[in-house]
Amino acid sequence: MLNTKYAQETLPSKQAHALALGLVASLALCGSSLAQEAASAGSLGPDQLKFSVENMDVTADPSADFYRYTAGGWLDRVERPSRLASVDFLAYVTEHVKSQMKVVVAKAAEEAATAPKGSPLQQVGDLYNSYMDIDRINALGVEPIKPEFARVDAISSLDDLSDYLGYYARNMGAFAFASFVAHPDNQDSRNIVLYFISGDPILSFGGLYEQPDGSPQVAAYLQYLEDSLAIVGYDAEKAASVARLTLAIDREIHAGQLTPQESADPGNSNFAMSFAELQAMIPELNLERLAVASGVQVPERLIVSEPRYTKALSEMLRTRPLSDFKEFLKVKVLARMAGSMTTEFDGPNLALNAALTGVPVLPPREELAQGVLQGNLGHPFSKVYVDNFFDEPSKATAADMIGRVKAAFRARMEKVTWLTEETHAAALDKLDRLVFYVAYPEEWIDYSSVDIKPDDLVGNIMALQKFNYDRGMGKLGKPFVRDQFADKKATLPIIVNAAYNPVLNGFEVPAAFLQPPIFDPDADAALNFCRLGAVLGHEMTHGFDTRGGRYDADGNLRAWWTEADLAAFTTEAQKLITQANAFEILPGLPLNGTLTVAENMADVGGINFGYDALMQYLAEHPDENVEIDGMTPAQRCFIGWSQLWASKATDQYLQLVARDYHSPNVYRTSAPLKHVDAFYDAFGIKEGDPMWLAPEKRLKTW
Repeated sequence: MLNTKYAQETLPSKQAHALALGLVASLALCGSSLAQEAASAGSLGPDQLKFSVENMDVTADPSADFYRYTAGGWLDRVERPSRLASVDFLAYVTEHVKSQMKVVVAKAAEEAATAPKGSPLQQVGDLYNSYMDIDRINALGVEPIKPEFARVDAISSLDDLSDYLGYYARNMGAFAFASFVAHPDNQDSRNIVLYFISGDPILSFGGLYEQPDGSPQVAAYLQYLEDSLAIVGYDAEKAASVARLTLAIDREIHAGQLTPQESADPGNSNFAMSFAELQAMIPELNLERLAVASGVQVPERLIVSEPRYTKALSEMLRTRPLSDFKEFLKVKVLARMAGSMTTEFDGPNLALNAALTGVPVLPPREELAQGVLQGNLGHPFSKVYVDNFFDEPSKATAADMIGRVKAAFRARMEKVTWLTEETHAAALDKLDRLVFYVAYPEEWIDYSSVDIKPDDLVGNIMALQKFNYDRGMGKLGKPFVRDQFADKKATLPIIVNAAYNPVLNGFEVPAAFLQPPIFDPDADAALNFCRLGAVLGHEMTHGFDTRGGRYDADGNLRAWWTEADLAAFTTEAQKLITQANAFEILPGLPLNGTLTVAENMADVGGINFGYDALMQYLAEHPDENVEIDGMTPAQRCFIGWSQLWASKATDQYLQLVARDYHSPNVYRTSAPLKHVDAFYDAFGIKEGDPMWLAPEKRLKTW
């Protein structure tokens, strides 16, 4: 996966769905808000990281500073707009897609009234209209939240609390304290089973809750809560008290959850037990009532995804008064609804955005509207994009490239000597059975039963959340049928990303991804194979990295490696961990090699397979094996990869992504290349040069 959390069909508790109080839209978009520039430019050029010699600094020594050599011109020329936390190729393409969608959404908004009821055009247009009706939204003020606050006020017992938690999950699209979700069984991926998952803190930035009291981030968060609560009528003293209580419960929830390092091991979130056993672990909560309120029958067996959290939740329920949970739940409700209410919430939202990301502005409402459409009406919204903008020939080209990169991967795997015969055969079988999907789903999810109105934003969103939740729960006990391109944060056709799913043993490449600067039909083979091709190889490698490699060819979590093979693999992976640990994101802020090892391994695999596929392609097309701009195909391959990952970001943003599974772009520009033997030959890099990595320290897995 390229720009979101680890690429699998993750449980909702691991998604950053609770960004809170309207911040979800601003932070989701803050990395890219270039719609006007993209629209006026008409297409993406060198400033947007389409490959160009202009973006290089040819005076730099590639053996000393390869990033400077490949992207120094861009770094010197292009400024990060002050309104953006970060800017990179993903941001540019995302905003180009947004500029396209502005046209489509405007058309839908105009034609929604006459479009067939339940059609994508009607639903997209009316949801957009309901979000853009600022006069009505501001006139309503905080009235939409009052019925939901009344529901919380009516809670008078832990049984009532159990009922409400099921209601909240079903209608708010988020989770408070605990919930149930339907998900493929990790050990029998063809079946959908019930998972018990933790609630989420108000903000899904784990590092925030580990900051000491009085830190700038914590102070900003508390002020944000106080200001937001004041808008719904809390006096200053009450708002301050509830803000402190919220932070305390946030921290207790966070402490009970898996750390990022722990969650990188799927075995840590897969504990099967009987319903009665789970109930005994949390006797204070009536899990049967919670399940019924969630719309599901109580199962005999289920899976617990957060082993420590059950004890933490029991402790909270036993020691805290019910009033604490009710106050926290009101903040949770506010977190889900503030972005759909009065624009008074923009003030607190803006202040927190500035404190956490270094960006002192919010995106325009038209862009925020697209975030609402993506998060709630993903497939209809994506369909109108595909129908209007997707270049259909790109689908066939991408499919052909996938085949070539997969063949290059297999050729390497066939030559592997460090695996035992049994594991080697299993690995080849898994690669042969790897599947992929390109651009958009074969069958779109039908939202036509949801009544989307042009004048009821809160009602629309709650209806859509309930539809999505109930649809997921409706899969329980049935054979697994994956919804293609349905992850609203990773694989919708409008998302600029690609993602591997170990349960599927396959990956998806959304339509929006298949365009410059990632894929350019006018570019030479070296650039396309070492940009798009390397990304495709990256996703394939995820099936055999430190996490995805735990799943077999059927997508089941199973120990299919021998102990000797696993030990050899761990030794190789340690090379990447050691390399990453030595890198500083900012002075005094080291990269976490253990956390990022899977993504770093995928980068190494991707560029290796992309390069090998390029060499095979050139052998078949010798007329294209020529120098361009004085560079050989091999040189253009590695320069193209490095230049693609050029970026600029605020320090605050880099501090946030330091806890992500992905290394920051500046690391990805050249660190993976050090594990590619052909890279050294292409630029004459020798022992003693800063870019040199000794052969024994290079990854030699695949």
